[in-house]
Amino acid sequence: MITLTAIFGLLNDGAMNIASTWNAANMAELMTIVGIFVHAFFLIFALGFPIIVLTLESIGIVRKDNDFIKLARNASKLWGITFAAGAVTGTLVEFGLVVVWSGSIALIASMAAAPMIIELYAFLIEIVLIGTYLTTFNRFKKWKGTHVLIGLGVLFGSNLSAYMILAVNSWMQVPWGTGSFVAQTFLPWVPSLGPQVINPEKLKTLVTVLPTIGSGLLSSPGAFQLFSNFTSNPWISLFNPEQNVTYFHNVLAALVITAFLTSSYLAYKILRGYGSKEYNWKGLRVSFLIAAVASFLQALAGDAQGRILYTFQRNIFNATEGIPANGGYDPIVSLLLYGSPNHFFPGSNYLASLLPSGDTLGQLTLSATNTYGPILHAIYYSMIISGVIIVILGVGYFGLYSKILRGIVQGILRMKVETFVLYGSFAGAALGIIASVAGWATREMGRHPWTVYGLITYNDVVNSHAITPVFTAAIIALEIAILLAGIWGIYMIYFKKLKVKHKGGVHY
Repeated sequence: MITLTAIFGLLNDGAMNIASTWNAANMAELMTIVGIFVHAFFLIFALGFPIIVLTLESIGIVRKDNDFIKLARNASKLWGITFAAGAVTGTLVEFGLVVVWSGSIALIASMAAAPMIIELYAFLIEIVLIGTYLTTFNRFKKWKGTHVLIGLGVLFGSNLSAYMILAVNSWMQVPWGTGSFVAQTFLPWVPSLGPQVINPEKLKTLVTVLPTIGSGLLSSPGAFQLFSNFTSNPWISLFNPEQNVTYFHNVLAALVITAFLTSSYLAYKILRGYGSKEYNWKGLRVSFLIAAVASFLQALAGDAQGRILYTFQRNIFNATEGIPANGGYDPIVSLLLYGSPNHFFPGSNYLASLLPSGDTLGQLTLSATNTYGPILHAIYYSMIISGVIIVILGVGYFGLYSKILRGIVQGILRMKVETFVLYGSFAGAALGIIASVAGWATREMGRHPWTVYGLITYNDVVNSHAITPVFTAAIIALEIAILLAGIWGIYMIYFKKLKVKHKGGVHY
């Protein structure tokens, strides 16, 4: 029987060992970062692009306009390419999770089990239906809406898959269902994390064993007995208050990026004279409209995400907002949170004063936050500034339909609204990518040194075997090669064909 004294002693001893294994964790983290961002490049199309494709197809069916059907069919090729590449990179990420972060299987075997099982079935729905959708354009002559219904099935599968994966990630940020365990053990500024449906003794054993044994735990024949009766509610991660906000925030980000990428491609065709201008403008108006509406909704989702951060991860909030160590004022944020610009925000020194004596992991958390603070602040506000400009682009788009907005755009920028929309498409795509990368980087960097915030650190779950620079470089090279292969496939279908047909005098 492990006593509480022994448990906390082991925890603090494990914390002191972090420095000795930090290089291995850094190597693992570097290849994981590249892998996740490569996967995300393709994943955003699985989340956002179906909405664009199905919107174009639905408009074509309702208006009986074959141009929109043609636009949807051409766009669906990208849907297929990115789905295939996303499946490959997703497999690589999962392989890395098991091999490099092998101790994380403890998480999968406990709190992530239910969401990951559902995610598997959601992925199967995608696999079955996406092939059917891509190969049955114009097959349903009488009931054209049937094809849209198949597409909606793919959309359901992709979003269900994303919802479950983000449920796991959200639980890693806000481990809902652990009650006051985190506050009482490591991070006293964290509020109660919902009902305590986790067996506290099992949880204490888990956070004790992982730092001392790590991935070696998995080789023990009785290891998974640790997770029997681990929780009385295996679905608790789906009721995390962070989950829905994170899901909508990510889906809207994917939609903004893919819609602007679509409009920028069509703008490129218009500016270079490829194809019918009327045909390209039809697609551009729809895709830019989707991007504009998504950007307005994203502002609301971002506000909700910030409130969650303030409530549950105060140290990260201070870093992103640039709150000084001794505390300070932020009039805009104060106005949003409290309705007054005069609220005082305590800094990291106040959080440090809450730590009990000997709370090594709490001290390490604040140390990591202070180290990454300037970077987090810069990255976070690059996201905010990019988002504000995107919203302005969205407002300007409606100058196509509003005389007042048209006059404002032309008066300030000295250009036609049509020109603004064409070049704004490229700006929106670039800024959307910047905002998305910056937002996710802030989210993950801010959690250092935790894998599960307040419970399990990176070093607790990294593979105990040495991770060499050569191995890391080889994996990163493979990840980048997959990215380049996917981009090459997109280029060959959407740009190489344009040039070939243009040279032959035929526009598409």
